[in-house]
Amino acid sequence: MATTVNGRPDWLPDEYEHVQVTREEIWQELDRDARRLFKMSADEFLRVYQRSDVYAKYAGDPTFNSLSHLADLIAEPAKS
Repeated sequence: MATTVNGRPDWLPDEYEHVQVTREEIWQELDRDARRLFKMSADEFLRVYQRSDVYAKYAGDPTFNSLSHLADLIAEPAKS
């Protein structure tokens, strides 16, 4: 479950609630939505997301793009 963080930046509206989510919660959401929308697991979605040749096929799909944001959140940091 997401936890509420005390305090918020002054520029946010009063109704804004800042929450922190775990990597596991993001993974569960990605898995749930990928299964519902594309009939694939989170692992399968990430394989598509990480392959540029396959990604190009889905790149214009707004639904795929929204799930891509979740994938960005759980992606392993790039090694520099």
